[in-house]
Amino acid sequence: MKNRSRRHTGAALAALALLFPPRPAPAEPSPLDEIVVTATRRPAALRDVPASVSTLDRAAFERQQTRFIGEELRGLPGVVLRTNDQGTYTDLVIRGVPNRVHNDTLVVMMDGVPFVTGDDEGDLEQLPFAAVGRVDLVRGPMSALYGRGAIAGTLNYITREVGTERLAETEAGFGSHGWRQVGALVQTPTLDRGALLLTGEVQRGDGWRDRTDRRQDSLFAKHRLDLAEWGRLSLTATWVDQAQRLAGELPVTADGALVPLPGGRKGNWNEDDAGFYKRMLTGTAILEAEAAPGLSLTTRLHARRSLTSALQGFFNRFEPGDTAVTFTGFRVDNTTRTAFAEQSFDWQHGPLRLLGGASAEQVDSRPVETWSGSFDFADLFYAQRRLILTGRPVDPEDWRSDILLNADARSRAYGAYLQGEWTLGPVTLAGGGRFDRFSRRVQYGPSGSGYGPDPVETVRDADQRVSPKASVTWAVGADLSVYAAYGAGFSPGFGPVWSFRGRDTALAPELADNIEAGIKGALLDGRLVATVTAYRLKRRDLLQLLPVNGTARTVNTGRQRSRGLEVEAQADLSDAVPGLGLDLAYGLTDAVWTENRYLEPDTGRPFDFSGKDVAGVPRHAGRVALTQAIAGLGLEARAWLDLSGDYPYDGANSVRSGGHALWNAALTWTPLPALDLTLTVRNLFDREVNLVVADNDGPYAAYPQPPREIFLSGKVRF
Repeated sequence: MKNRSRRHTGAALAALALLFPPRPAPAEPSPLDEIVVTATRRPAALRDVPASVSTLDRAAFERQQTRFIGEELRGLPGVVLRTNDQGTYTDLVIRGVPNRVHNDTLVVMMDGVPFVTGDDEGDLEQLPFAAVGRVDLVRGPMSALYGRGAIAGTLNYITREVGTERLAETEAGFGSHGWRQVGALVQTPTLDRGALLLTGEVQRGDGWRDRTDRRQDSLFAKHRLDLAEWGRLSLTATWVDQAQRLAGELPVTADGALVPLPGGRKGNWNEDDAGFYKRMLTGTAILEAEAAPGLSLTTRLHARRSLTSALQGFFNRFEPGDTAVTFTGFRVDNTTRTAFAEQSFDWQHGPLRLLGGASAEQVDSRPVETWSGSFDFADLFYAQRRLILTGRPVDPEDWRSDILLNADARSRAYGAYLQGEWTLGPVTLAGGGRFDRFSRRVQYGPSGSGYGPDPVETVRDADQRVSPKASVTWAVGADLSVYAAYGAGFSPGFGPVWSFRGRDTALAPELADNIEAGIKGALLDGRLVATVTAYRLKRRDLLQLLPVNGTARTVNTGRQRSRGLEVEAQADLSDAVPGLGLDLAYGLTDAVWTENRYLEPDTGRPFDFSGKDVAGVPRHAGRVALTQAIAGLGLEARAWLDLSGDYPYDGANSVRSGGHALWNAALTWTPLPALDLTLTVRNLFDREVNLVVADNDGPYAAYPQPPREIFLSGKVRF
């Protein structure tokens, strides 16, 4: 019986192989041949990945003079990037899924290691951008591979590769508003059959608004050790020291227009020393080993320590006739320690491939929050005022400072995942899932103010979740593939430490389900390469923070639906004009609250945003870029247009505006093989853009975005 069964199985496989012949190899490499790992946790050509993926390398960052992490994602389909005026506190909205607090609906990683703060946030500014060689963006829920937080997408910053040749580089740049940057790189083989890469970078800037100067120093080291023929060990270490002073929001009218105040768009209404001050030290070890034929193992160990201080006045609504601008004085000092360990495997036997692993993470944080100003708990909490005519503080001698949070928090997350793939000719079926167990314990110490967390108490909560995924990919030809995929995501919703006190332990994790289908192909002998994805994403059991007397209450309420189209295309137009290329990115995002109604706790007012568009998400957005290379002169000119359609400012959709088109240009000249010079102009026509902030009563403030900026940079290789 066993032999007969084997004969029948062999005959069936042979018949299927005739129906689905193997994919022929492409004649020449194309962008679809680029190898990505983030979307499937194994190396795969972009054409074979059943997901909507964008990849960007460091050359693209530098050509566009990307100074702040997160800026490199501007213009990608399905991505809305919102920052203050100096690139700090960067918020990402992917596929129309808004943040509850700060980047808590996506996973941010470096070399596959999650960078999650003690508040369940993804703080991009803690990553050492100077160490990044490439970034992968995978849209859609990915909790089946990466666990908590992967509702809207996954962002993986991959450190620079270490080569075997000797190399030295220096770079320098300067530009508008006192911007200066100096960096150096050294790469050398080592005696232990490996190679070492060292980089350092110094940034300085005066800022285009009052009191927005910047200082950032960073160091990065990566040692790659080749372990005979069976493996490789990579050791990385990073250090970042950053101080970025911040300007506050500016008041706006009911329709979102700036209120004309002294100083205009360059004015600053905030605490005197408002800013973010961060120091971070990380260490990572990654061991990749071939344990047996067809079986590889990867071990990740990571530790980091960060010291952060954030001073940021919370803007209060400005009413016509007011003689002063009011904000709430606030400061938080936090020490965070993180430990992460993961063991994974990749096993392949014929058409079957299994991937799996387990991870453990612990995040310890010690936040202390201080509030300063004239005390008025009922109305303005801790209010600071500045006179409009002089900018001087009003009655600072009456201000008081109180500690309202003095906590010791510990979060733990354990997970295990397994997925299988079966490839038969051009068809690959994949499926799997992940189990996650997550918990938090917070010890609230005495505040001493009488308004903070008194008496001392300890709060705990824990939960678990299983996240499935499935996909099918069909390689139609050498340069054409189609796929369909389903994925799930979840968020524990523990939220900021300050909002965890008094938490209802019956709250369920926030959930997301996503289905999508896409096509990836190269046409016209590879001169046109495009990917097109259509998706539908639904969220339920939304975890929302509702304000209650200076703190918050977390509730499970509401549903959201997003659907859309994501397009990326590259065209080689050199047949028409030698050296001419076109890049196109477009995202259609239709994000709607299918159910979102609640009572405002402080006032008891009912709000119902059901059927309304999600605030801050333009329906149409994208980028068009033209590149012209003149090889004989060593020149490359690039012009790109960032487009954003109108969007609703507030949940009630009472005001809809904000659409804009920003032109940018860059010229790179390589007079010698070892020398590159780049001139970049951002916001070429000096278009005024304001990111409007709104609440349940409509728009009330805005962050002005930078005017035209010019930068010149150079790189020398030795």
